[in-house]
Amino acid sequence: MKQDFPEITSFGTLFAFAQALEEGLIRMSEEASTKGGPKAAEAGQAHKKHAKRAKQLERLRRERLNEVVLQPLEGMNRDAYAPDLCCPEDASGSALALAKAEEKAALFYEEAAEKAKSVLGGMERTLKKLAAESRELAASIRE
Repeated sequence: MKQDFPEITSFGTLFAFAQALEEGLIRMSEEASTKGGPKAAEAGQAHKKHAKRAKQLERLRRERLNEVVLQPLEGMNRDAYAPDLCCPEDASGSALALAKAEEKAALFYEEAAEKAKSVLGGMERTLKKLAAESRELAASIRE
């Protein structure tokens, strides 16, 4: 499925990108887990994590983002972070596509954490945690 990702021009759009990313990864990991195959359990675990992360991001947006939502943000290009969220028909191809999407998510969250550091210190830790989780999920799927 083709996912529309917003341009990343402010902290508000950074969070809109993150929410779109998590929604896409929820769908993709669910689809990969239902195809079976040797990595179905890992994809199911990814599905649970992404559902939890989407709720966490929504809570952060509600609680912390109001003060900086319109603050301009430079140096983050949507195309560098937007993964291909299409799941191939076969189970192994689907797992590989999910691993690649997780790696893109990790890159996005790592660089978003750097941007948030100067503005929202507490949010930096959360974004770094999301990046680490995506790296771990990608590694577990690739093993």
